[in-house]
Amino acid sequence: VSTVDRIDFSNDSPTASPRGPLSSARAILAATGNSNYGWFGGGIPGSVSIVDRIDFSNDSSTASPRGPLSLARRSLAATGNSNYGWFGGGNFGPVTAIVDRIDFSNDSVGALVRGPLSSARGYFAATGNSNYGWFGGGATPTQVSTVDRIDFSNDLSTASPRGSLTPSGRQFHAATSGVLNIRRQKAGNYGWFGGGQTPSVSTVDRIDFSNDSPTASPRGPLSSARAILAATGNSNYGWFGG
Repeated sequence: VSTVDRIDFSNDSPTASPRGPLSSARAILAATGNSNYGWFGGGIPGSVSIVDRIDFSNDSSTASPRGPLSLARRSLAATGNSNYGWFGGGNFGPVTAIVDRIDFSNDSVGALVRGPLSSARGYFAATGNSNYGWFGGGATPTQVSTVDRIDFSNDLSTASPRGSLTPSGRQFHAATSGVLNIRRQKAGNYGWFGGGQTPSVSTVDRIDFSNDSPTASPRGPLSSARAILAATGNSNYGWFGG
């Protein structure tokens, strides 16, 4: 589907509000954004390089196609800061370790290839703060618990392996962090990776951004075990849906 739903963080009990759709129907895609726009990249049917941009100030309109990813793929993950978005990994047949960077200030051109992940994988999740992005778990196709960290200030280097997720491997999970917008990004201290398939689990792991070498810390679980979900958050809460 091409559906876009909007959750009002100040009043999240009602049903989410349908907004303008993506430019085409697709699934197994990834998204990131800043305080003004959201970018949705990749996905199926097949594998696509499409990137759509949603204008948060005018979200009733159909999303606007922007410059594509460098490689058509699905089951990728994405994170970003106020200036750039990084789309990593995914499948285009075989899994890939490629990382593409979108320049939010010039998003009509194609994404630039940056330093790769430490290993090729897909079906994983990513989160970050203003300085780094963490890509965790996934499948190679064997399920892994690997967490890679991208240094946003030096993103041509290969991503650095950090402390792993628990349990020993999972895929189809989601991630969020305590980052609300560009004014508060530096205050984000943790990232949470929830759910996934090992088979399906309700596990929530927390990464400490200031000390990300130890294994992630298990926290209170989701209300039920599930996979192929999505997540978002602000500085106080994270929402894991579907």
